[in-house]
Amino acid sequence: MYDEWFQARKGEKYVEPTEAVPLKELLSGNISTEEASKQLTLPGSGHQKPETASRKLWRLWTLVFDAAEELPETHATLVDLIREFRERFDVHFKYGGETIDWTDAPNFDQNWRDTHDSLHAWREESAETSQKWINFSAFSARVATANIAALDTIWGFFTIRDALEVRGQSSKLLSMDTCAAANWILYAGKAIYQTKNSMVSSHWSIENAKETALWKGEPGFSRQRWAFWKERFHAVEETAEATEEAQTMARKAVKAMNVIEAGKEPYVE
Repeated sequence: MYDEWFQARKGEKYVEPTEAVPLKELLSGNISTEEASKQLTLPGSGHQKPETASRKLWRLWTLVFDAAEELPETHATLVDLIREFRERFDVHFKYGGETIDWTDAPNFDQNWRDTHDSLHAWREESAETSQKWINFSAFSARVATANIAALDTIWGFFTIRDALEVRGQSSKLLSMDTCAAANWILYAGKAIYQTKNSMVSSHWSIENAKETALWKGEPGFSRQRWAFWKERFHAVEETAEATEEAQTMARKAVKAMNVIEAGKEPYVE
């Protein structure tokens, strides 16, 4: 399983057998997350000189993020793997003279941001890039609510806002962004619903949380804005401009929002 996917990664400068093999074995169900984390945190061996800690981390996160973009069925396993990395407090390997403290999922945030921004910028390029954006949004929502890395649900706020509070989107953009927004509701909706507006206001991005083309209410997050999002998901569900997939995802989002409002955990099919 996943042989073809990993075979396609051969030749990429960030792929090293000492990391690709254990990740493939993990995703195939052949080894545990604990064993995979042990192998994946070893210093790279395919280099003429010791690599730096930042390059080691860049290669590792790039490989993990690539899997998240293209293999959505592996998201739960990848989240468990990141959680297991944080348990590697006993690791003191040197990477180019530097020691990595794995307990904080080091460099996750900056590598995540680079990947997120690139996927967002290129999401309209093709059906493939569109699906990668949707998949990565689902993965990000899972990570944000697992408390395993420096990733906040504020990114869900922005993704939902950009999907549901704008005018004049093309059918393609409306559909893909609705799917991405719905994933944030499905996997992180409860955390977003419980967000205090002061949490939004404290971020550097408060300017982005103010009124938009369609939202003229209170800046930041509010239950009123949540209700407005639900109305917008309803609208997407019923418009012929959205793809069937987007309509289905909008319907799931509305259902999940209703469950969250009732104080329950949404079930993701």
